[in-house]
Amino acid sequence: MALTAKLLRLYQVDKQVRGLQSRVKTAERFLTLRERELTELDAKRESLQTQARQLQATTHNDESEIKGIDERIEKLREQLNSATTNKQYSALLTEVNTFKADKSTIEERALESMTRLEEVKAQLEEIESRRVDLVKLRDHAAAERDEKAAEIKTRLDELKKERESAAAELPADVLADFESEVEFREDDVMAPIEEMNRRAMEYCCGACQVLLPMELVSSSISGGAINKCSNCGAYLYIEEETREAAIPNKR
Repeated sequence: MALTAKLLRLYQVDKQVRGLQSRVKTAERFLTLRERELTELDAKRESLQTQARQLQATTHNDESEIKGIDERIEKLREQLNSATTNKQYSALLTEVNTFKADKSTIEERALESMTRLEEVKAQLEEIESRRVDLVKLRDHAAAERDEKAAEIKTRLDELKKERESAAAELPADVLADFESEVEFREDDVMAPIEEMNRRAMEYCCGACQVLLPMELVSSSISGGAINKCSNCGAYLYIEEETREAAIPNKR
């Protein structure tokens, strides 16, 4: 078997492998997207839970402070009732009014905290609902990924063995160059030589459609050295029908 034919065999096996793996990769990408959304949602939920705890603590402290002020005001009122001088009564009344002003400020702050806490709780409820749906989607995506992986496993194992066999028939330097090209170009790494004008003996690269030198076409027909398109760098091969039509005594 000519070297180009061996390379083509490896290329065709690789295409089949990538075709099978693409089914799983598509499912894997969908799963990754769902997991990313779930991670982002969990981060937002954790942030809101932290805010809720802080607001609850603030509200509790404000309520305790208000209770302390009420107790203090009640004691001051008792002292007002027993005040013996106008000066003493006036001082106690001023202190009562000061505590009332402080209480009013704290009550406003507590009301804001409780309002914000209710908003946060509402957002948490919404997130929990969304999370339930997202977990179902994530689990479904994982099951679908596993199902597709199981579907292709047998054929993929067969193709991997076939690839090992095809790769073993190639020189190390040719294989290394081919695999480097595949990593960069994938399915465009090889291209057929296509007939443009048989009478004028014009042939082009099937990948980039650039006209090929006749010397290169003749080399590919003879099945000798491996040839590449000088324009796009694709490995070139010639299909049997095109090769037969290009040989002079066959035309």
